[in-house]
This record gives sequence, C-alpha cells and structure tokens, in this order.
Amino acid sequence: MKKIRLFKLKLRNFKGVEEREVDFDGYDKAVCGTNEVGKTTLADAYRWLLFDKSSSGDSQFGIKPLDKNNNERHHLNSIVEGKFQIIGKEVKEFTLKKDYHEKWTKKRGTNEQEFSGHTTDYYIDEEPMKKSEYEDFIAENFMSEDI
Repeated sequence: MKKIRLFKLKLRNFKGVEEREVDFDGYDKAVCGTNEVGKTTLADAYRWLLFDKSSSGDSQFGIKPLDKNNNERHHLNSIVEGKFQIIGKEVKEFTLKKDYHEKWTKKRGTNEQEFSGHTTDYYIDEEPMKKSEYEDFIAENFMSEDI
C-alpha cells in the first residue's frame, strides 16, 4: 500500500486566485473558511493537477480568472504545481506542474493576433512531458482516478 503526501500546492491565476501557496508539509490539514475564500478552488486545483477535472468531477470548468464583469482575463497562464512524496517500496519525491494558457495567432498580412484556443503544458520535475506521459506517470505512481 502506498502513502501519498502533499507537501506544497501552488496556484497562479487559477479561478479566483491570483497567487497562493499552501504548505501541507506532508500532513493532513483542514482547509476551512467562510464562503468565497478559495476552499473549493484548492480542491479543484489538486484534482485538475492529477486528473484534468474539478473537485466535482467535471472536465469542463472555469479555470481562467475573471475580471470584475465576470469576463475571462486574457494573456494569463493558469498554473498549478504540487510537490509530492510517495512512500511505497521506495520513497519518491517529485513535483507535478500544469500550465494552461491561450494560443494567439497572427494571420499573414495582419498586425493583430487572434485568439485560437487553449493548450496545457505538462511537467514532471520541471521536465516537459506529453499529456500521455504525464497521465501514465499519475496512473503508475498515484492511483487511478476512480480511487
């Protein structure tokens, strides 16, 4: 049986959080507070980092921060990073990171860029990974999403 420890969770421009770092130090922590202070955002960030879903299991949810008029803010990277330790037959420590950002393209003969979608970059210990490699690492080292 494996024991998974979360040491640190960092969020930047994720949902309503501009920047936050939470130190768990590998121990159980209670996250509590009044409404709209970011409790669910932390849970969403953790689950998105591992499985591309919100804490309620939705694969389509608002990751990007909003402005005061509830419009998406552009030209910002939404980043979640977690430092983990897994204790099994051996002890492994690693950092997972996902960077969700917009793609902008400039059409030939124009000066203006047009929004053309989003992309997510995946990293394990700062090394870029393909999505499939990242998902395989999660499945092999953590658990299946069903658990």
